[in-house]
Amino acid sequence: MDTTETFSYKFRIKMYILHQYIARRLIVSLTLTTFTFLLITLVIDLAENLDTFIDFEATLYLIILYYIYRIPYWLILILPISCLLGSIFALTSLTRHNEIAAMKIIGLSTNHIFMPVFCCGLTISGLAFIFTDYIVPKATLQHNDINNQIMAQQSNTGSQRHVLVQGSQGEIIFARNYDAKKEFAKDISIEFFTNSALSQRIVAKNLFWREPHWIAVDGCHYTFRGKTQITTMFDTLTIPHSELTPVDFNRQIKLPEEMTYSELKSYIYRGKARGEDVIRHRVDLHLKIAVPFAALIIVILGATIGANTDRASISNSFGLGILICFGFYSCLKTGQAFGWNGVLSPWFSAWFTNALFVCLTLCVFWRTNK
Repeated sequence: MDTTETFSYKFRIKMYILHQYIARRLIVSLTLTTFTFLLITLVIDLAENLDTFIDFEATLYLIILYYIYRIPYWLILILPISCLLGSIFALTSLTRHNEIAAMKIIGLSTNHIFMPVFCCGLTISGLAFIFTDYIVPKATLQHNDINNQIMAQQSNTGSQRHVLVQGSQGEIIFARNYDAKKEFAKDISIEFFTNSALSQRIVAKNLFWREPHWIAVDGCHYTFRGKTQITTMFDTLTIPHSELTPVDFNRQIKLPEEMTYSELKSYIYRGKARGEDVIRHRVDLHLKIAVPFAALIIVILGATIGANTDRASISNSFGLGILICFGFYSCLKTGQAFGWNGVLSPWFSAWFTNALFVCLTLCVFWRTNK
């Protein structure tokens, strides 16, 4: 019994070491491919925007910040192709050196060999979602602000049209016209929410800034309590419970890629309550989960292709990987376009690419085990 237990313990230790070895090879390959594609993306973008930087006399400091804050978005953008080619290269290398064959000879099944691949893919997928939800929105917001500084978009004229601003308390202000120099807005609507439900709405002809408050002129104040609506006419009204200042009007409402998952979901809920068309935002909401989850599928697919001895050539594997990546991005963008235009439901348009590649992965995996 002691001998059996000792053998079992040593076997588990060796399997742990083997899994560590496979995971390490995979992580190194993924890191190298990610760095390579990130560098290529950086060079291409710099070549495209160099004339713009020169024309607007952008400082070196702003250019560096421009790319520092753009890198998180690029990392998520190139994640599928990095995962696919990285896993292909890692497992192809093991196959070409007969390491996969040796593992099978000692009795390890393909499922056992792929266990560290699955764990790595699941970890990457989870980290990608956290990264997409917490890092990318903040970085994209900073990137767009820096881009506006470089382009000097807000300094050419003192006025804007169709301004939509969201405050820290959840209030939303819409102005048909806003003059930044005079700190004055025309044809405004202000909405306040309590527990995501519309509680107050102010509609006025004019709005001007008298520090530290906004003053609405000539309008109506609507208060909603359950199914009851109370309407009050006013000549002037101090806007309560808002921390927005004129500076905030120079910053438009966040774009979907600048919002976290919860922020975008809350924005969609409020938009539907106002009767707005939020179908594009619903598609983008589902994509915030679908794209990180794709990393798990792509890693397993790439590893399956790399472990297939019929495709042990590096050049063949690379070519096949590029072809699959082209197909993945084409399907993803096609689904997004169909979702935006209402041809497909938001959920299906975001997830059908993942479903398609799950089927492809299962087919390749089945052929590998034949």
